[in-house]
Amino acid sequence: MSIKSFINSFVKGIRIRGEYKKYLEKYNKYSFKSGYCKSKEQYEASITRWYHTIEKGLAYTDYRAGFGKGNVDALLIEMKNYVSQGYDTDTYFYKTALSVLHHYILKNEEYGYMNKELVDIVSHFPGESNDEGGILKFTPANKEQINSMDYQKFAKSRHSIRHFSCIPVDIKKVKNAIKLAQLTPSACNRQGWRVRIISDKVVLKNVLLNQNGNRGFGKEIDKLLLVTADLRYFNYEREMFQAYIDGGMYAMNLINSLHYECIGTIPLSGSLTEQQEINVRNILKLEDSEIIVLFIGIGNYPENCQTTKSSRHQPKMEII
Repeated sequence: MSIKSFINSFVKGIRIRGEYKKYLEKYNKYSFKSGYCKSKEQYEASITRWYHTIEKGLAYTDYRAGFGKGNVDALLIEMKNYVSQGYDTDTYFYKTALSVLHHYILKNEEYGYMNKELVDIVSHFPGESNDEGGILKFTPANKEQINSMDYQKFAKSRHSIRHFSCIPVDIKKVKNAIKLAQLTPSACNRQGWRVRIISDKVVLKNVLLNQNGNRGFGKEIDKLLLVTADLRYFNYEREMFQAYIDGGMYAMNLINSLHYECIGTIPLSGSLTEQQEINVRNILKLEDSEIIVLFIGIGNYPENCQTTKSSRHQPKMEII
């Protein structure tokens, strides 16, 4: 390597490290740390996160009365702090959090579990509850119905589920969905993603032991898909995060393609601890150049379906 090439490479390395450092500093400045929010937006994210964990428990078929006390306590703390800071209690997410707490109390009462202290705390929160929290019972669409839908109906008919039938998913349908998802756009049409279908039950179990969001239902997942993106498909330093962008777009398209094949799905975060990622990489023998985007648990729909309402607030948009 010539001196000039070495200097250019060295300078580029400094610039990349500088960009990474700036992003990390910005992330640390604006992201919310557990139990410590500094803005309404952070409270919105934290409160939504906690009430959704409670919703997930409400949707489990093997419901345990009084479950999730730690999550409930964490939600109550965030809501108390939010109110004490003088923020608006007429916001959608705050009212939905109250709705989830009310559904949680009623569900426990159905199972003979009464928490008078919780009832008292929730009754003293200011503001009105909406009816957007809790669980949703639905009948999954069959193939004929899916084929007759316009896009709006198709999008609204898909739900993430955490309870599956014991009937295995037809691998041909999974392959068809993967082929359809290949139509996803990507930077310069490079298509730098890859999918692994994990059907071996021992491997599947070991992988799920290293994923943070499947407790309580992971054992029902029939097959697990892993979406990765390969850094060898990118070249500029400004594309540092492009693998996650392209991989994320592909993953959503894959979820919709699986829905088109009438396969139930649950997206599972690929944000792992360092040790969890090492374990997954070793189990699946991932290439060092691959980054983990997310997992998708799949299975056939059960006879009776229920899931979290996971209600959406109004989109944030701006016309300039």
